[in-house]
Amino acid sequence: MDSTAIIVTGRKEIADAVRAAVPNKVLEVDPMFIDLAEPGFNADFEPQFRTMDPKVENTIRGLRGEVICAIPPGLNSGELLLHLAHTVNNGSASLWHAPMHELNSEGIAKALKCPEKISPWLLTSVAARRMTDRLLGAHLIPKLKEQGLAYPGWQSWFYLQLLRDVATPSWRRHLHFGSCVAVEIDSFGGTIYHRRYPTHLDGVFEVVQKEVQAQWPDPHFAINQLLRDTTQDLGECQQELEQAYYCGVCSWPFSHGGVSYGERQIQVHSEPMGLLRHLAKSKPGRKVIRLYQQDRILFRSLSYYSEGHAPLNPLPVKAQVKVTVDPHLPSTTLQAFLDRLDGYQLNLDFPSLLKLIGSDYVQAADGNLIIAQKGQALLHQMDRIGLTSRRLYLILRLLENIQTDEAAYTEVLELIRQNVHDKSQARLERQTAAAQRT
Repeated sequence: MDSTAIIVTGRKEIADAVRAAVPNKVLEVDPMFIDLAEPGFNADFEPQFRTMDPKVENTIRGLRGEVICAIPPGLNSGELLLHLAHTVNNGSASLWHAPMHELNSEGIAKALKCPEKISPWLLTSVAARRMTDRLLGAHLIPKLKEQGLAYPGWQSWFYLQLLRDVATPSWRRHLHFGSCVAVEIDSFGGTIYHRRYPTHLDGVFEVVQKEVQAQWPDPHFAINQLLRDTTQDLGECQQELEQAYYCGVCSWPFSHGGVSYGERQIQVHSEPMGLLRHLAKSKPGRKVIRLYQQDRILFRSLSYYSEGHAPLNPLPVKAQVKVTVDPHLPSTTLQAFLDRLDGYQLNLDFPSLLKLIGSDYVQAADGNLIIAQKGQALLHQMDRIGLTSRRLYLILRLLENIQTDEAAYTEVLELIRQNVHDKSQARLERQTAAAQRT
């Protein structure tokens, strides 16, 4: 990194830490100095921006030489990078990305010494998540306003439905072979929970096995792991983990969604305190993944074992696989909600859940998450519109496709727009017609 490079970040704590570690000039700016215009995109799903703070925008446009965006890793901190990439485009400055995985002096110096070129996939993913909220919000906010309800964002909406799902009976189908248990999954790898008692399956299953290097416990779901059995307020938990990062105690502890982008497992650099004491140390090993398929129905088992040891079970022959239907008992605990996220291959996103609590849609007390009366009213409107938890889950998974294939951007957003507008509008029209006939 050139000593004349200008470092731009969006958090005071990061700006102060960088100033203490390197002699470069550091700018702290509001990440929302520009924002998406209404509705946020044109007919080709290209983001359209508007100026929110002209003074900051002029400062950014006037930058010259090497500009490094220093932000935490992941999509939820990527808005500043997206907005800088849109603004620093006159050829007089070159923009680089330095994800701040660690905020101690050594981690800061390492990140700034070798900044990354701007990944178009990361920018595309950030824009797609923001524009998805606009796509849904533009369609749903007018309907919710009629009922005096605020739109909490599509992922918070998804969480509200998951809380209802875990508090109602459901069933899962499992395959058994020896000590291996395979759960029924969808094409994205998330566990399928049936609201009604599913049928037993007969016949044979094609079995495919793959063995890979892994760690156990799986470090990708560290946030869920840290929150298990905690009695702390969730807002305090988020503040505690953020403070540990800003003080250099640990690496960035927040990962969002199912597919990680530029994220690493949490590293604790000193004596762990508070929630960080719950972080289990992952040990290297091997993971055996088995896929059992019958037509379009998929099951998956995961087996972990230490290096140098053989798997517990040999590959099954088709006749040895047995099928069970197992009940899932209703629960309102945070633990049950985290288990459901694990099943969907997701980590908790703090802001999405805290929005529900702050809006009085959900009440949190004594390790329980109870849907309030206001939340029940919102769920009723969601049912009327026809935007189910399953459809929101599919939207989330579709967005993850963009993170691994930038070319999927236009196709995915068009699919989301059709899925939200056309189907829900048709359902409302049918309900209106039925009401008029009666």
